[in-house]
Amino acid sequence: MLPRASLAAVLACSALIARAQTADPNLQNLLGALTNGTEVTMVTPLTSGMLQVTSFNPGNRMSAIDAMAALNRARAQLQALGELQPTAEEIARMLAGGPIDLPGGRIQAVGVLPASGQAAAIRSQIVAGGTPLPPGASYTAGASAAAGGTAPPSARELALQQLAGIGIINPSEDQIRTAMTGGTLTTVNGVVQLPGVLAR
Repeated sequence: MLPRASLAAVLACSALIARAQTADPNLQNLLGALTNGTEVTMVTPLTSGMLQVTSFNPGNRMSAIDAMAALNRARAQLQALGELQPTAEEIARMLAGGPIDLPGGRIQAVGVLPASGQAAAIRSQIVAGGTPLPPGASYTAGASAAAGGTAPPSARELALQQLAGIGIINPSEDQIRTAMTGGTLTTVNGVVQLPGVLAR
């Protein structure tokens, strides 16, 4: 009976891996990082025209079954928090832990991998479209943007657009938070009062 259950699990994971490979190249790269134990760079186009470049390092290599279980656990946690269609970047953040901006507000995720005793690291930046990408990073121009592409931009993306409009192209998390909630920012042109995109 045990061999049948193992075979069923392997077949189920194979089907999910095949789906991940065709559905989203970033998800494919994330799955590859988990199974190979190597760092991967994911590029997510934003509706603002900017690109979010995220590097994720799982720390250790995982079996395909464990990698799919970790991905599914991270996705389920994000869905439970209100992110119905999480991006690969959001799943990577939930895997590694750290701040995640969700429809209900910002959370500080413990991380699926750190909670299971596995060190993982993630870092991210927003860059202008056309910026040279790190080796190994891939991006298809015209690919659908994060948050569904045609869906209204998220609060984070609206904040990034607002910051780009005042000349802050690569904002810090604090600057993004200020643009989301409202407040003042000091720029090279002086102090700017932002109304906050969440207050609209």
